[in-house]
Amino acid sequence: MRENLKKNLTAKQNNYLKQKKMNNQINTILSFKIRDNVFALDALQVIHILEVPDEITHVPNTQNFMTGVINHQGNIIPVVDMRVLMEEEIGEKSKENSIIIINPTHANDIKFGIYVDMISEVIEIKPEELKETVMDSKKGMIDSYEGTILYKGTFIHVIDIKHLSEIIDK
Repeated sequence: MRENLKKNLTAKQNNYLKQKKMNNQINTILSFKIRDNVFALDALQVIHILEVPDEITHVPNTQNFMTGVINHQGNIIPVVDMRVLMEEEIGEKSKENSIIIINPTHANDIKFGIYVDMISEVIEIKPEELKETVMDSKKGMIDSYEGTILYKGTFIHVIDIKHLSEIIDK
C-alpha cells in the first residue's frame, strides 16, 4: 500500500505542476492519521514516505517530541513524533506507522521527518474547498493551520508546514 501511495503521490505532483501551468489552481495534499484525527500537508513538500525503521537514533538534550534521527540515503534526518507534538497518546507500534520526509523550503539541506500513525491518501482540492480552521483550542503545540477541508464526511486539518518548522527549530 505504501508503494502505491508513493507512486500516486509522484503522479499527482507531476499532474499538479502541469495543471498549475494551465492556471487551474488545484492543490494536492497528503493526508495522515494521528490517533482518530486526520491531518494533511502540502504534498509538493513531501520527499519520501518511509516505513519506520527498527531503530531511530536518540539525540540527548532535545525536545520531547524529537524521536531522534535516521540515516536516509546518506542524509541525517531529524524525526519529530507528531503524536507527541499533538499531545496524543502514543499507541502500539504497527506496520502502518510511517515517517514522512518533508522539505519545507525546497532547499537541499533542510529536511525533517514526521512520525505518524498511518498515511491515509493523496487528495486533490480546489482552493475554495479549504476553509478557515475553527478549533476550541490549539491541538498540542500546533496552533496554526492552512485551513480545513471536509472530505468524505471527515474534517481534515491542513498543517501549516512553515509553522511546524518554526516549532521544531525552537
